[in-house]
Amino acid sequence: MKIVIIGDGKVGFAIAKQLSQEGYDLTIIENKPQVLNLTMDVLDVVGVQGNGGDYDVLKEAQVNQADLVIAVTSSDEINIISCLMAKKMGADHTIARIRNPEYVKGLRILKEDLGLSMQINPEQTAAREIVRSLSFPNSIKVNSFAKGRLELAEIRIREENSLAKKTIHQIDKSLKSKVQFVAIKRDDNVLLPTGNTVIELNDKVTLTGSTKQLKKFLSEIGIIQKRTVREIMIIGGGKITFYLIPMLLDMGIEVKVIEIKEERCIALVEKFPQITVIHGDGTDHELLLSESLRETDAFIALTDIDEENVIISMFAHNHGVPRVLPKVNRVSLGFLLEKLGLENTITPKNLVTNQIIQYVRAMQNTLGSNVESLIKVVDDRVEILEFRVRDNCSFIDEQIKDLKLKDGILISYIIHRGIPKIANGNSKVSLGDTVIITSHLKGLRDINDVLA
Repeated sequence: MKIVIIGDGKVGFAIAKQLSQEGYDLTIIENKPQVLNLTMDVLDVVGVQGNGGDYDVLKEAQVNQADLVIAVTSSDEINIISCLMAKKMGADHTIARIRNPEYVKGLRILKEDLGLSMQINPEQTAAREIVRSLSFPNSIKVNSFAKGRLELAEIRIREENSLAKKTIHQIDKSLKSKVQFVAIKRDDNVLLPTGNTVIELNDKVTLTGSTKQLKKFLSEIGIIQKRTVREIMIIGGGKITFYLIPMLLDMGIEVKVIEIKEERCIALVEKFPQITVIHGDGTDHELLLSESLRETDAFIALTDIDEENVIISMFAHNHGVPRVLPKVNRVSLGFLLEKLGLENTITPKNLVTNQIIQYVRAMQNTLGSNVESLIKVVDDRVEILEFRVRDNCSFIDEQIKDLKLKDGILISYIIHRGIPKIANGNSKVSLGDTVIITSHLKGLRDINDVLA
């Protein structure tokens, strides 16, 4: 599959890196030669220097032969024009990153006329992810999977969890849980657990299950406390905040925003008169305390500076705020938060990258039982893959216990007619099912690849 990426910023590079690893034919268009050269030095891609909205540049990149064009420059307008021109020149599919809230409704109406296969909005996606993450405490890293039917949660085993020194079979029996243990990180080793695996203190465990079942399980072991979010404090009044506020208001949550720029404060007050807006520096600890930080149920740090978000999130956590969520684009800062038990962060570029990667895999899925979606866990050492069972699957209607699977492969869930069920030895896959595979191996591309 030939893919052209327009824009070699944070998002463009992240997309290119993942797709390059998966062996796609990639061309990148970037206006800044030094940026493009750096990417070409580390990735197996073709580079074209120039403006993605320039016809000659698009022609040089051979967009007329492209299966997919992805426009992710910092300019919404260039992204729209690039996709429109690429479609007219013969590209099969186009994806544009559109960030301006004023464009969203109009583009939804004009999507077909513009030839857009998909429009992505990092800020809106981040806002939705924040709302979902509010259901889980700071100590849990959570990812949505399988079109929202399943969640992946990473937890650290502490003494108070009552799981240490028990086998997974004992835990399942005593709690009657409907979650699955899919990976265990112990020191620097990663284990693919079985029913006889003993959970040890300080293990980092990856669980999967429906949102309801995960919450039930985590509540029973004392990780989730039954406290609803009534009041929320947001630091930073940027685009994410503008998308987030209506979602929170619809949930009946009282919102307080602290923003340092006066013009943003005015815009927030005019658009959302029902919220409280404070014109001030959100990194000022005295200001946070004076605005009842200790009484708030959740704290969201959304400034434009990662370091600020980390520091004020640590401050909020140390003052007892039950749910703390910082926006962090630099993944390298994550270790600071992890040390404090702040596993959940919002990284817009990763959210958008995952959206696009899933779309690319869905395109390839038109042929056979290829990967529909993929999430990497345990420091990217384990892959959770989603396959659609098509007629080329070689083990339809066979029991899992009769299959000879490769080492490092676990069939975790089978989703039949939209209902996910934990797979066991007696389970069978049927035509049209979705199968969730946990793999310690890299490079699975077809469901038949799980067989030895």
